[in-house]
Amino acid sequence: MRRLLLAVLAATLVVPGAAYGADPIMPLADVQPGMRCTSLSVVRGTEIASFDVEVLDVIDRERGPEAARILVRVSGPVIDATGLGPGFSGSPIFCAGADGVRRNIGALSETIGEYGGKTAIATPIEAILAQPLQPPGAAPRTNRVVGARSLAGPLTIAGLRPSIAAMFTRAARKAGRALITSSAAPRAAFPPQPLVPGAAVSVGLSSGDVYIGALGTVAYADDDSNLWLFGHGIDDVGRRSLFLQDAYISTVVNNPVAIPDVSTYKLGSPGTDLGIVNADGPKAIAGRLGALPPNYALKISAHDLDTGRERSSFTRIADESDVGRPAGISPLGVVATAAVAEVAAEVLGGAPARQSGDMCVAVTLRELRSPMRFCNTYAIDGTVTNALAGPAAQDMAAAVAVLESYRFGTLHPTGIEVGLRVRRGLRQAFIVGGTGPDRARRGTRIAIRLKLRRTGTGARSFRTIHVRLPSDLEPGPHTIRLAGTVADIGSNPDEQADVSVLFEEAPGADQDPGAESLDAVRSDFEELARYDGIIASIGDRPEVNVYRDPKLRITGEARTRVTITR
Repeated sequence: MRRLLLAVLAATLVVPGAAYGADPIMPLADVQPGMRCTSLSVVRGTEIASFDVEVLDVIDRERGPEAARILVRVSGPVIDATGLGPGFSGSPIFCAGADGVRRNIGALSETIGEYGGKTAIATPIEAILAQPLQPPGAAPRTNRVVGARSLAGPLTIAGLRPSIAAMFTRAARKAGRALITSSAAPRAAFPPQPLVPGAAVSVGLSSGDVYIGALGTVAYADDDSNLWLFGHGIDDVGRRSLFLQDAYISTVVNNPVAIPDVSTYKLGSPGTDLGIVNADGPKAIAGRLGALPPNYALKISAHDLDTGRERSSFTRIADESDVGRPAGISPLGVVATAAVAEVAAEVLGGAPARQSGDMCVAVTLRELRSPMRFCNTYAIDGTVTNALAGPAAQDMAAAVAVLESYRFGTLHPTGIEVGLRVRRGLRQAFIVGGTGPDRARRGTRIAIRLKLRRTGTGARSFRTIHVRLPSDLEPGPHTIRLAGTVADIGSNPDEQADVSVLFEEAPGADQDPGAESLDAVRSDFEELARYDGIIASIGDRPEVNVYRDPKLRITGEARTRVTITR
């Protein structure tokens, strides 16, 4: 299949990497300082460009290819203005041997923090190809040169508007991770590209309207559709099950100071799903063209209750359940939460600070006969834009946490559906008074009339609430307290939804085993539904839910006294 694709593309397109085919490799023993070589990488669009490389030294040569690094300096029109940065990892280096044959010596993998980003470290090709295509499990961590930084850099997230993307970059930073946001939409309009050495490539946690993954470069491709990428790992966790995708590079963002979080990087987005990434080792990512990884659909639909406008989102999420969810972050958690926030913001076609609405989430698991569901309503009294997106995203994050906290088996999502209904303005009224009977018998139901005043308009209305008096109340006077539910507040972007937990490594085992059965998982999931009505309490007795208006958030409280006669 790969040979056929390459043959078709070769008839219409010539790329520098195609000339090398399944490249001959150069053993580390033959790599010498002073060699003048060529590296391949994409700096714009999908066309592979070349630039010059000089071998400066081989670090730790005596320890062999697995431990050694090749120190190089890059130059040439393609690279002079920007230097190297995240996205260049995996760019193969070709050097001529004594016989004049150009061979692959390895791939760019790390920078050393030098101003301009011209000096870098390459991983020897022997170490890259030593990465098994089917590793057994966790990979050993690799020792890096002191001060060196991976050219894979941060993850990229695409498909989000700037305000929502900013919420996730802040959350990632809070968790100690870097996240690049790309304005380019996933699946840009370009044909499938041959993943030859030097081609732009993506390791995707998701595919579709919202993308998160790592961009880099193909380091080596054999004649059996197997690929090795990056020259280092992403999480160094061994077995993976992620999307292998081609990619489009919009530009190379120029930050030549090359300090942490401020460096040159490739801004791009993924294209077509072409295969599976199944190995994440210390020296390379490995995958194969053809079959895609196990995955499931995330469908989100949103309805604007004011205008009838509708928006939807469709994303496929790589399912790593059967390889033990090895990464430190959850693909489902990040992607689902981001997608919900994006659609919630998009459907209104604007960003009012005050919004009302509801969200229902249904998750289908292979292990359960029927979906798990919960619904929540929102009445957002915010002072920031996209106020509803934060609370909705937080609820989605909580739903994912329930799924991924189950310790006593493997859960396999087969589909997730989210329905959002939103409108402008705050559907809220305050309790401004309440009256009830002066005297009543215990065990009976009494009617309490609440006086309400609408937020914004000031309109007045009334609700009659029925409260059952406990049958064991002592005779004499008692105070009945009726309290509503406060509006959701989004006063600060960092307080809208603390989704930084999505970027943190999974916590270790603790004393709480969590849900111990599938029934308990369902119960925990469905308990995410929040009661948003009026509660009644008498003295120190437990609170009781007594009234809920599905169209209005009632806030505030009223107290009335009743004398129990008997």
